[in-house]
Amino acid sequence: MREFVTLRALSATGRIANIPSVLANIGLGSALGLATASPVAQGQLASLGASLALAGVSLYLAGNFLNDWADRDWDAVHRPERALPMAVFAPSFYLLLALGFGLLGLCVAAMVHGACLVVALLIGGCIALYTAFHKRSAWSVIAMGLCRALLPVLGFVGFARFGDLLAMPWGIFTMALAASAIGLFCHIGGLSMSARHESADRPSGWSVWLSRVCYAAAAVWMFVASYQLLSLPLLFCIAGLLPYALWLGHCGTFSRRADRAGVSHLLAGIPFVDWMVLLPFSMTLGMGPEGGRLAAFCLLLPPLAVWAGRLLQRLASAT
Repeated sequence: MREFVTLRALSATGRIANIPSVLANIGLGSALGLATASPVAQGQLASLGASLALAGVSLYLAGNFLNDWADRDWDAVHRPERALPMAVFAPSFYLLLALGFGLLGLCVAAMVHGACLVVALLIGGCIALYTAFHKRSAWSVIAMGLCRALLPVLGFVGFARFGDLLAMPWGIFTMALAASAIGLFCHIGGLSMSARHESADRPSGWSVWLSRVCYAAAAVWMFVASYQLLSLPLLFCIAGLLPYALWLGHCGTFSRRADRAGVSHLLAGIPFVDWMVLLPFSMTLGMGPEGGRLAAFCLLLPPLAVWAGRLLQRLASAT
């Protein structure tokens, strides 16, 4: 019984229910990077993908454990059900976990190549900024959004080769990556607005309005990436927007109430942001061995990540 409580506490602190969405974010950048790169051997492809996933997830876990370690006094008053206020673990244990996961993420990124290490260091810097200021300023959401927005960049630079990036059409894919990262950043901004009022009976009108603006901006930027920059067919791009719009409606985004269940649904649905680009992209890839595998990856990863996230939320809260 004690082992189960310990596992549940660690899972809740690590926000493991959000790990599938981290993988989907990295997958978005990886797919765009693969489109620019020279053919990669199957064994090398799997190894590289696993390394990028491990680096991203490790940095994500480091941020969560560091955040709970830094918030232990605040949580003792406002979130006494969390592990540190309940004395399930010593604070020093969480700090060691945060440092361990952080170093693991940086080392794995460095093993891929130097550009990945640079991106990983930027993510680590954003984690530190968010941890230091998120209880002091609402502007800390910028650092949190950048943590997510840099995950596709990590996947992109992991697969895109420098020599390939010097040739056309690398600029198109790089701009599409930038637009996608901005779209993901906007979604996180909207989600943060919703999360700040998850326990309020009636969220303030301006925050509800602003969260809707952020979600709309996310859709616009992903549409720019898929239709304007990647020049994917219009009908395919519209099809990519539909799951995101339907999920927002399912989460109660268009109502004035933003409860914890709705926020948990929004967190699980982050991969639908990636799917706004990956779905139309998958419809245009060739059906040869290479194109078929990449198409299946783009088509299946986001919905599977949403499903896995919702399943893991039964084990531990996503917030």
